[in-house]
Amino acid sequence: MLIVVRTVTTLSRLLDIATLLERDVRVQLVFTHDEARPAILGDGVADALRDLRVPTITWGQATGIRFDLAIAASENDALHELDAPILLVPHGIGFQKYYPGGRTVAGMNPERLVHDGRVVPEVIALSHEAQREQLRESCPPAAARAVVIGDPALDRMLGSGHRAGVYRRALGARGRRLVVVASTWGPGSVFGSAPELPYRLVTELDVDEFAVCAVLHPGIASAHGAWMVSAWLAEAVACGLRIVRPEAGWQAALSAASVVVSGSGSLSLYSAALRRPLLLTGGSASTVAGSPAELLATGAPWLDQDIDLADQLRSAVAGYDPRRDEAAVRRAVAGPGLSAEALRGLLYGSLRLTEPAGAAEYPLVDVPPPRSADPPALVVGVDPGDRVRIRRYPARTGGKPHLGLDFRHVVAHGTDATVTQLESASVVYTRLDHEEHGEFGEWAAETLRQWPDASLAAATTDRHTCLVRNRHGTTLRLSVTSTEVDPLALASLCYLHDVQGTTPSTVEHVLLGERTVQVRVGRVASAAPDTRPYADDPPRKPL
Repeated sequence: MLIVVRTVTTLSRLLDIATLLERDVRVQLVFTHDEARPAILGDGVADALRDLRVPTITWGQATGIRFDLAIAASENDALHELDAPILLVPHGIGFQKYYPGGRTVAGMNPERLVHDGRVVPEVIALSHEAQREQLRESCPPAAARAVVIGDPALDRMLGSGHRAGVYRRALGARGRRLVVVASTWGPGSVFGSAPELPYRLVTELDVDEFAVCAVLHPGIASAHGAWMVSAWLAEAVACGLRIVRPEAGWQAALSAASVVVSGSGSLSLYSAALRRPLLLTGGSASTVAGSPAELLATGAPWLDQDIDLADQLRSAVAGYDPRRDEAAVRRAVAGPGLSAEALRGLLYGSLRLTEPAGAAEYPLVDVPPPRSADPPALVVGVDPGDRVRIRRYPARTGGKPHLGLDFRHVVAHGTDATVTQLESASVVYTRLDHEEHGEFGEWAAETLRQWPDASLAAATTDRHTCLVRNRHGTTLRLSVTSTEVDPLALASLCYLHDVQGTTPSTVEHVLLGERTVQVRVGRVASAAPDTRPYADDPPRKPL
């Protein structure tokens, strides 16, 4: 069986389908892409295939071999050159877009579906019966080849929904709401219309309440270059943004999302189908009139970038009613959860093989590789009270500086932060692999000497403990029972007491994000360190 890859996006869709028969020793899968006539947004295909280590042949080789079946997710390759019955599947959730500059529906181009008077695909897969009429309007001869199969990508996510917590932790959102920014390509997309939005979200949201990741259409990197896109997002990544690889990870991100910020692409409809709160932004003139995507856009709330982002995200979650999006979802996909059975029967029928025993089902969506994305410096505010509220934000070079915070101070990593950030820091911290008070004491003394304007040195030693030393040589051990909060935040509790000249109680209550945690405080016996500044220390530069 030949798998025809045109873009990284189509590869993702085709791999979902391939999982239905990739373990069958009777079937040899072979991949190809037309390097001589690449897609405009085809950058990265060769690298993706190489990373997968799949058997790959050139287009010239593919056209010279008889295959029992070929599968493609785009009609824009010269499929008529292949010697095989062809199964054509959508490369998104149905057919929601016009090709740029016209009114030809993407996936239904009559000039590609028909060649020399012959309909090229043997079977054209649809996700909903209503698309048959859409196909009939676009290309009447092809309508007879249509078969409704549902949506494999959606069904794979639905079958992996019980792993949402695992995906959330892998994406760095343990104990926090996960905000997923999902952008298609083009000037009307989220990234095209508001390229600064990922940076704004990651720096304007409390790190103890929200985590942010971005799913970017591969076409963005194809248009601008992967290096350029990485450079544009580098500061946001440094502040904690997680970039999800488009060919492997977008399904896990949507499954884990607490709220999705998206445009009018397929990921908005997938989010609605997964019952994820949605905020729309951007806009596209290429959305097909009367399509489910257009229907969704008329009912879903829109993000107003001139209003507090955190308040809008909270409102989207608190006020979400899945019934609002049901009409759009019902028109986009017929029979959620049924595509594996329908598609496996279609594949094996075309290959003239008996189906394997057992139910047809997709494998679980892979867990993204875990990655630490701690901002190197934080601007922190502390509100005193029976429950001390701590609010933390990544330090940023421009935009909202969070000047209105009470007891505002900077917490900076001892080696990862910039010199400017460290010169402004009231708390300098590190992360240690284990709790060894002597090692911490030596590091803290050296750190307080190196940065004379810092009040405290702190170190986290595991998921629930933070050691803090002040300039008087007092070392405190603060711990929480929850592993879903960052113990580094407890250093800011010590900062409040240090500024007020008070001593923490043995038990304190701290509000982080929307979670109240009990903090146990104990004193660690230690020798008084020499924290006198070096003679050549530079003057402090405020952040």
